[in-house]
Amino acid sequence: QVSAYSPSRQLVPKCASQTFAPLAMAENTETKARREISEEELAKHNKEDDCWICVHDLILALPKDFLDEHPGGPDVITALGGTDATTSYEDIAHSDSARDWSNKYIIGYKEGADEAAKTKLIPKNSELGGRTGGGGGGGAGPLVPAAFVAILAIIAFFLFKAK
Repeated sequence: QVSAYSPSRQLVPKCASQTFAPLAMAENTETKARREISEEELAKHNKEDDCWICVHDLILALPKDFLDEHPGGPDVITALGGTDATTSYEDIAHSDSARDWSNKYIIGYKEGADEAAKTKLIPKNSELGGRTGGGGGGGAGPLVPAAFVAILAIIAFFLFKAK
């Protein structure tokens, strides 16, 4: 059997849309009707059989089959259920295909979010531009504290040597 999610989409076998496969990840990323969701409502959805998270002001409802197929396992996500998980999401350095796949679970946007949240998707890595502080972008970030400690050690060495 074959099913299509929109006329502009490539036909995908039904079984492929039910697996954690790269082919299925990018499907069905159209913007669905969204609603504003309060932090109080988000907080109520913190169980494995009812798990919502907030990522970049977008509320995602994650079904059990998604949790079971998640490469990090269900516990990684359910521990963040009912909360803003943006920092944790970015610290993991999700790929762009995983970001595309996440988009199909968007059901709403965080109360007080800007107008763009009504239609935006999870940003691609290239769109983040280092704003989150995570995401595996590399760079000199981790070197700054190490350099600071090294400089302090050198200064301390010369101060104590002089005495």
